[in-house]
Amino acid sequence: MEELMGQILVELRAIKILQEETRRETKEQLSQLNTHLTLLSTRVSQVEKRVSDLEDTSNQVETATSQVQYELEDLQNKLEELENRSRFSNLRFVGVPEEMEAGSSVTKVVSELISKIVLPDRLNPEGDLSIMRAHRVPFVRPTNAKYPRTLLVNFGDFRRKEQILSQARKAREFKLDDGSRFHVFSDMSVAAAHRRREFVGLIDDFKKLGARLV
Repeated sequence: MEELMGQILVELRAIKILQEETRRETKEQLSQLNTHLTLLSTRVSQVEKRVSDLEDTSNQVETATSQVQYELEDLQNKLEELENRSRFSNLRFVGVPEEMEAGSSVTKVVSELISKIVLPDRLNPEGDLSIMRAHRVPFVRPTNAKYPRTLLVNFGDFRRKEQILSQARKAREFKLDDGSRFHVFSDMSVAAAHRRREFVGLIDDFKKLGARLV
């Protein structure tokens, strides 16, 4: 009996020792887990702060980009306005055969073309057209060009340019001796010409719908 009790006590001590070791290991594991959780929490906080900083920076960049975009558009509008002002006294003659300049100057050819549009008036009996410059654009004709280059004409007197344009708008096109036709247009920037085409297209659409434009 005493021997049995001794064995039981030995086993109980072994169980107690095992429980203490298990408790100690569990405690160590919990401590390590708490340490990892603390580190993870710190890293999450750091990440959240970085994300917040990035969002603030992104908002600042978007604001700065919007401001730059606004200033760029404003500068583009001013540049376009200046470009159109510089073209204010210009006219474009489209469809004029380049053979007309053979043995003659471009200015003389332009004068002959204008004589088909307007006649000398009482205020200008000599027919002074105030042509400052006249040339083809582009300066060099492409080798594969199918149509004659545009004649760009600059007038020293804006009133003369307006008189010619006014008469040209009434006739819309003019016929040359060889049967070819040419047109006269205002000179303007590409953007302004695009907006004008869109505007004319809208007017045509309204007319098709039967609207009366006052």
